[in-house]
Amino acid sequence: MSAAGESDLVARARAFVLGQGDALQRARATALFDPSARETVCKLLGAIEDPARAATAIAVLDAIGVRRGAEVERAVAIVSAAQRDDGSWTLGDEPGAGDDGARVVTTAQIAGQLAKTACARPNVLRAAGAFLAAHWSPDRVQGGDPLAIAGYAQWYANTDDELSDAALQWCGRELERGFRTGAIDALDTARVFALCDAQSLPGARLAADELVLSLAAEQSPDGSFGPASAPIPVRVEATLDALAALQRLAPRKRA
Repeated sequence: MSAAGESDLVARARAFVLGQGDALQRARATALFDPSARETVCKLLGAIEDPARAATAIAVLDAIGVRRGAEVERAVAIVSAAQRDDGSWTLGDEPGAGDDGARVVTTAQIAGQLAKTACARPNVLRAAGAFLAAHWSPDRVQGGDPLAIAGYAQWYANTDDELSDAALQWCGRELERGFRTGAIDALDTARVFALCDAQSLPGARLAADELVLSLAAEQSPDGSFGPASAPIPVRVEATLDALAALQRLAPRKRA
């Protein structure tokens, strides 16, 4: 895709968020490409009081490149305090939230986010790493679950662990397999790249340009991403995910 085409892809996605999103979502869309807007996002996050909201805040701030500061420290402290004795996390009370598979995915997602911050305590990361290592096997990602692949890839891409090389190879291969077969769409594939802050993954023969082209093919005429039948807030979040991925797949200097 040409630079002009890529700019149009981003511009239309941003226009959708700016036209349909709430104040926080609009600020996030701006902050992805303008570091001066990051402070606005921090202010709009509001009170961070429970672990689920804190985990969301860490993910939001990570997406715009904020990995240190008062908001991050507060959110990390709240999430860390919610860690279970075995090193895992369960957030939410929806059905299945505490079963083994869901707990592993949740722990990988949270631990991966914490590992990218500047304030996560080493003992918290060690406990999470021990839990994930005890529950790791290729079967965890061979089913093509994009959440499991994203969680494990994010964790092992951001930690120095003896399992990192082998696990990332499995994650990359299964991500590419799912993408090539259509089992994992371009947006879910791009989310993994964004979470790993990478333009390539071990084991995955996926070039950034190819993924950008596939994202362009999935973009709706109104500039959004996600199912056209989904509620507007869901499509806005999906479009923000696409913007975060595009920002990393076509990196520019970040403050």
